[in-house]
Amino acid sequence: MRMADWLTYTDIEHLKQMNRYYGCQSRGSHSKRDLICSLLQMMGKKNYIKEMILKLTTAEKLFLEQVVLDQSPSFTMEELLAKGRAALRGEEGEPRKLIVSALKRGWLFPGYSHQTQYLYHVPSDMRDRVLDILAEPYRNSRDVRKTPPSFYRDESGQIVADLYHFLDFLAKEIVRVTASGSMYKQQQKQLFKTFYIEEKPLEHKGPRFGFGRCYHLYPDRFAFLYDYAFYQGYFIESEEGYLCLTDAGSGKLRSKEDQGKQMLRFWLRLYRKPIPHLPMVVRWITLLGYPGWIRTEAVYQAVEPWLSPYFYETKESLFQKIVQMLVHLGVLALGWDEETSYVSLTASGIKWLRGIVAFREQAIEDGFIKEGSEAGNQ
Repeated sequence: MRMADWLTYTDIEHLKQMNRYYGCQSRGSHSKRDLICSLLQMMGKKNYIKEMILKLTTAEKLFLEQVVLDQSPSFTMEELLAKGRAALRGEEGEPRKLIVSALKRGWLFPGYSHQTQYLYHVPSDMRDRVLDILAEPYRNSRDVRKTPPSFYRDESGQIVADLYHFLDFLAKEIVRVTASGSMYKQQQKQLFKTFYIEEKPLEHKGPRFGFGRCYHLYPDRFAFLYDYAFYQGYFIESEEGYLCLTDAGSGKLRSKEDQGKQMLRFWLRLYRKPIPHLPMVVRWITLLGYPGWIRTEAVYQAVEPWLSPYFYETKESLFQKIVQMLVHLGVLALGWDEETSYVSLTASGIKWLRGIVAFREQAIEDGFIKEGSEAGNQ
C-alpha cells in the first residue's frame, strides 16, 4: 500500500508523534485528516527526504537500505532486529532503537488487522522514493551509459545448456574419481571441451574456502554446476568411486527444461555461507544494473559496506566472484570499453530477480558442504 493508505489506518497518537518528528504539528487542527494531510505534504518532498537520509548515522542508513532493498511484503520483529544487528556491524548500539526511529519517520508501519498486527510494512511509494535517492549518487553521467560498451559478454542460457552437457557426459561415459574425490583431469578436459564456457582443471592446489561442496576440486563455474546437479539428485557418487546418473538425471536430460531461475536460487543459498549479506549485494546490483549499463566500480562502492573478507578472499575478490557467477548464471552482462568495465541486467536477470525474494533464501544446509569444505581445508 502507499503512504496515504498506511496513514489512514494509523492511530491518531502515532500520527501526532510523526507530526512532531517532522515539525508540522502546528499546521492546522489536530483532526486525523489534517494530521495526514500535513504529513503527506512534508513527506512528499523528495529534497526533504533526501536531506533526511544524508543526515542519517551509518547504522541508520544501513538499516534503511535493508528494509527498502528487501522485497519481502512484510517483516516480523525478529527479522527487523536481525537487520538492526547487521546495521550496527558489531558496534555498540540497540537494534530496537533503529526500528523505533524508522516507525517515527514513517518508513515502517505496523499491520492494522488481526492477521498482520505483529508484522511491519514499508509503504510502496516511500520505498520507491528512497531507492531512487539511494541510487542517485551512483547514477551520474560518468558511471552510467545507455548504449552497450564496445565489447560485452552475455552468457544467458549457457550454464543450463552445459548442465545438460554434463548429464549427457555421465550418461555416455564411465566416470571414475580420484582418491581426493575429483574427476580425473583428462576426463575434466574432455568434458569442458563440450561446454559453451570452457574452463581448465585446477593445476595448483591452494586455499579455496567456503564456496560449496567441491570448490577445492574444480574451477569456479563447474564446481557450482557440479554442486547443483548433485544437490538435485541428478547423479550420485558411488562408494566404488564412480559418478552415476540417476533416474532423476535421466528424466531431466530428456526434458531439458530451463532451470536458470532454480540455479540462481541455489547459488544464492550456496554462496550465502561465505557471504552472509549476499542478498543485499544482489539487490544493489539489481537496483543499479537496470536500465542501461553502469561502471562496475560504482556498483562496488555501493555494496562494499555489505562485504567482509573471508579467509584469503578480500572484499574486492569476493565482489569479482559474485559478478563473475552472475554473468555465468545469465543474470548480468559484463562489458568493457577501453579499460573500464560495465555491468547490466540481462532480460533473464530482470525476469528472475523480480520473482525471487533473495532475503528469504536460506543458506544451504551445513551437511551438504561439510564434507567438501573439510577436504578443502586440510
